[in-house]
Amino acid sequence: MTRPPTIVSIQSQLVFGCAGNNAAVPLLERLGATVHAVPTAILSNTPHYPTIAGGPMPAELIRDLLDILLDRVPPNHIDVILTGYIASAETAAITARFIQRVRASHPGVVVLCDPVMGDTDYGLYVSEDVAEAIRTLLTEQADILTPNLFEAKWLAETSTDDPLELLEHLLLRGRTSIGVVTGVLEADGRISTIAGNRQARWVVTTDRLDLRPTGTGDIFSAAFARHFYFSRDIRGALEAGVAAVYDLLQFCRTESALELQPQMLAFNHPVSPGMPI
Repeated sequence: MTRPPTIVSIQSQLVFGCAGNNAAVPLLERLGATVHAVPTAILSNTPHYPTIAGGPMPAELIRDLLDILLDRVPPNHIDVILTGYIASAETAAITARFIQRVRASHPGVVVLCDPVMGDTDYGLYVSEDVAEAIRTLLTEQADILTPNLFEAKWLAETSTDDPLELLEHLLLRGRTSIGVVTGVLEADGRISTIAGNRQARWVVTTDRLDLRPTGTGDIFSAAFARHFYFSRDIRGALEAGVAAVYDLLQFCRTESALELQPQMLAFNHPVSPGMPI
């Protein structure tokens, strides 16, 4: 019997709502993974609400949580490391060292970094020193990078909006062998997600739904990581990630929900196959 994948998810955690670990953990468990969630921040909800409480976890505590996790779970039992929102430059460095420690004992671990730093309509929503630490310390350790268009431009230090050019920049970072650019707005108003390696590129395009819940990037990255771990199929992982997001957005629209509901993932709204580009 195949052991379910063990995934360490290092990102924010909410009391209410769907983002960070609150998005990734229920989705990954729904897909049959064992998840060890390490919070980088604990918040009452996302900043999109008029009130909020909580804040970043102390970097020293995150270091201790990761160190003691390896007392309980041997590195060679960790299949995937997933990183999302990082609240401080020190936490970025601690996370990078954790990845190095696991990889030293288990070179086959898959590391996916979602460099959560900002978006086109918000700009950076972490400080520049945190964004720089993510760029110089954390993305260098990633096998897979999944930025949105704004984050890809920031990582590449370029003003281009050409997603294929940005994908090329991602594939030049450290050990990154797979790049993804999400949230590409097409001229016809549809949304594309592009993924590839040094040999091939694929795109999945869907209708743009008139919704803006948080957590879509976290859902995509979690679904992509899980699918890729089992299949080693970039195109299939791209399709699975987009399908998960699109399915949950359709559920939100049907139910008039303000938050994604990852436990309701049913893949009732399949997307078109990834097209070579």
